[in-house]
Amino acid sequence: MSNYALDSNILLYALDEESSERKLRSLELILPFPFISSQSLSEVINVCRKRWKFDKDKLIGISTFLLDNSQIIPVSADIIRVAHTLIKKYQFQYFDALIVASALDAGCNVLYSEDMQHGLFINNSLRIVNPFL
Repeated sequence: MSNYALDSNILLYALDEESSERKLRSLELILPFPFISSQSLSEVINVCRKRWKFDKDKLIGISTFLLDNSQIIPVSADIIRVAHTLIKKYQFQYFDALIVASALDAGCNVLYSEDMQHGLFINNSLRIVNPFL
């Protein structure tokens, strides 16, 4: 299997309390130990706290689960610099650029995301794929 990373929206579908095809597909993508940017992890915890009103213990549980079941890519100064070039070249939003730059840094060839441009091939090495199409 190829190295791949997951955007925060894929992780959030996996955490949704309602069962759906998107939840099942997201769980399938988490099980093989994917790469996850620390930016994505932060976004997930923020949504769980603000939108879903999860308490601190549940947030820590989610964070621990993701730490134990993925390879976290810390956002570094080099990743931020790459993100700046991606913003200029591909017109990404800042936080999306951090996630893409993290996937590139980890050597991923696929980034699964529902809300980035499906099929976009970045720097001749990373393709964005919407896993729900």
